[in-house]
Amino acid sequence: MDKLLPIHISDEDLETVFNMAACNYAPSDIALQLNVDKKSFLVLFNNKESDVRQSYDAGKLSTTFAIMSKQKELAEGGNITAAQIFLKESEKIEFENLKKLVYFGED
Repeated sequence: MDKLLPIHISDEDLETVFNMAACNYAPSDIALQLNVDKKSFLVLFNNKESDVRQSYDAGKLSTTFAIMSKQKELAEGGNITAAQIFLKESEKIEFENLKKLVYFGED
């Protein structure tokens, strides 16, 4: 069995995690960019309470929020295509939220 290497994740590293997650990079790619042991990084990533996971999830959410905000703005301005995309994405997000609530009790 491989032994995990100890790694230190700084605040600057967490910012890199946030920014790379916002651009849809995989956790293994982020570990490579941070020049840390991939297996050790993934252990941190798989812990939903870790700073690494919190930064990753926040980065993903920030991009989704920015895109949805722009779609909403365009839809409210009368852009029919933007309105259709916004409604479709809103339904998808609501469905995912309901799945989490049913399966995991998250609200």
